[in-house]
Amino acid sequence: MPEQFPIFYPAEADSIKNAHDTYNVYVNDDYVGSKILFSHCEKIEDLSDYLNNKGFYNFQAEVEGDHYRLQMAEQDQEEVVKDELHSYLHIK
Repeated sequence: MPEQFPIFYPAEADSIKNAHDTYNVYVNDDYVGSKILFSHCEKIEDLSDYLNNKGFYNFQAEVEGDHYRLQMAEQDQEEVVKDELHSYLHIK
């Protein structure tokens, strides 16, 4: 009798998390920096939660592939949010 091996089916690409997922972060279409997710518990949406905790609420966020786009409702907040994200993303 021939030896039988278990059958493995490839997982769907979306269900596989890379060791360190990276997202390019944009504010009003301006590139701000990259966010690396270091643990499986971390989500890119944590960035929006961080901004909410800093008092920023008037924005919309969307994930588009490896891009995380923030659209500010109040244009005067754009530079302040960018500065805050530089701190969050550890960009000098």
